[in-house]
Amino acid sequence: MRKTVVLFSMIFSVFMAQAQEKFTLASAQEYALDHAYGVQIAELEIQRARQIYLQNLAAGLPQASASGQYIYNLELGALVTDFDGNGVLDELVFGTDYQAQGGLVVNQLIFDGSYVVALMAAKVLKESAEIGMDQSKAELKREVAKAYHLALLSEESVAVLKANKDYLADLASEMKKMNEAGLVSKADADQMMLNYNNIENALRYSEGQANVAKMLLKLQMGYPVKQAVLLADKMEDLVVSAAAASTLTTIGFDPTKSVDYLGMANQVEGAKLQVLNKQLAFLPTIGVSYQNNIQYMSSEANIFGDASVDIPSSLVAGSISVPLFSSGNGRAQVQEAKIQRDQARIGLQQLEEGLIMQHGASMNEFHQGIANFLAQKENVALAKRIRDQRRKEYDEGLASSMELTQTESQYQEALQAMFVAAQNALDKKSELEYLMTKQQKQ
Repeated sequence: MRKTVVLFSMIFSVFMAQAQEKFTLASAQEYALDHAYGVQIAELEIQRARQIYLQNLAAGLPQASASGQYIYNLELGALVTDFDGNGVLDELVFGTDYQAQGGLVVNQLIFDGSYVVALMAAKVLKESAEIGMDQSKAELKREVAKAYHLALLSEESVAVLKANKDYLADLASEMKKMNEAGLVSKADADQMMLNYNNIENALRYSEGQANVAKMLLKLQMGYPVKQAVLLADKMEDLVVSAAAASTLTTIGFDPTKSVDYLGMANQVEGAKLQVLNKQLAFLPTIGVSYQNNIQYMSSEANIFGDASVDIPSSLVAGSISVPLFSSGNGRAQVQEAKIQRDQARIGLQQLEEGLIMQHGASMNEFHQGIANFLAQKENVALAKRIRDQRRKEYDEGLASSMELTQTESQYQEALQAMFVAAQNALDKKSELEYLMTKQQKQ
């Protein structure tokens, strides 16, 4: 029996280990890069860009098509005229009951300005897809980090509330006994029970919020939402690590290397190609084609029989199309494309200036976030000392239950403020990491 219990315990432990995977922030981000939906879509976009390039390339290569037709004439047509000149109309039936024809056509584009631009645009599209992948990965790491921070905040808030709940439960039970012994008033005992009920309700709500925060994290990671996860990091450890080891504040920021700038710069290149496409539309389009046809005619259904007649034909043709006059439409299209190009250039310059400002603001907010966390951490220590001192004074009859309640609320508020400050500092670090994605790879 004992062996059975031990075996069951081992199996249960293995099952729980598989059911609840533990993630650090770094491992959560790595998992997301392999499983998140956004990255999968970005990877497919790169494949799609390659297929578009192959489509555009194929348009300038030889194109061949074959056709065939089999005809049974239910009633043949006739030509009516006065062949003899005697005033009597004669009817001349022409054609055969059965006909078939087949043909092969081969076309080759020699020159087309839009084809040249299409190949260049396909390259820009491929680069755009690759930049989009970099953006998706950078954004994903940022959003996973923020979701992880929120889940940590919720989890640690629950832990604090549970500890305070136990603390207040003991205190409320103690005061109830003291009231029954006539040592404290009924109002003091009821006040402490009210505090306990309030924190119990707050704990219940926080547990629900923590569950939602973990679901958000799993959704960002591409992790099964119904499967449990454990968080390996502690928020305070992450903040201390960020403050001590981060090199983000020492790396020079080049806005032209940020993923947002590269994405906009790629759009400018696309606008330039649009101008070139409109300009090349004034040039002629040149092509050649080859056709080979054969026609079978027979009075029998078997068109390949002895009674059939075959008539082959073939030709080689060249074609040229030269735009001559469009009443200014072509020129207007070129000017419109140039305006759109200039708009894109202005937008790129504006983005560059905005990124510089955003980086400066993020740096300042990151430093302020770390400083605020350290200040809130000191406030927690102060609030705890005050709470413990008030408890001693209350036990000695030197403080009221109201004062004890106030110091307890003050301590809880200080703890929550510290966690929020930690989350804010880490979120600002994530924003900096997003801005400097490319710089960190140099």
